[in-house]
Amino acid sequence: MKATIITLAALALLSIGNVFGKDQLYKSVETNNEAHSMITTICKGVNEKYLSPMKRYIVTSDLNGNPVEKAIYVWNDDSGRWEAFQKYNYDYAMDGQLLSLAFTEWDKTADSWGESVQYAMLINNKSEDINFLSIELIDSNLNPKQNFN
Repeated sequence: MKATIITLAALALLSIGNVFGKDQLYKSVETNNEAHSMITTICKGVNEKYLSPMKRYIVTSDLNGNPVEKAIYVWNDDSGRWEAFQKYNYDYAMDGQLLSLAFTEWDKTADSWGESVQYAMLINNKSEDINFLSIELIDSNLNPKQNFN
């Protein structure tokens, strides 16, 4: 009987600890229709309190609503500021189909977006219903370093 009571008490304490002590993720979305942008901020916290920022996504769209740039920022607890992390740029054909996607990371040393860009291009061959994906790593002088077909 004693063992059962102690076990139940331990389980109750562990359950309370899980309910009150576990971080949860929260999302806030701000839309600016004039700038065609959307800012999504991800925070962690407990029961919607003590929120601590983690990541911020800023998506800029064209007039058709297609994303043309997505920048990702991470929160630096030491400086108390958002720091650039990664960026995606999207290009579209006249019919609205995605043509290419470029990816780069923030270079902390240069304090700018990195010189190396990973570039993916979707090639549509509508006459044969075949799509190709070409991925290249390009430096700032647009010299291909790698090509994956």
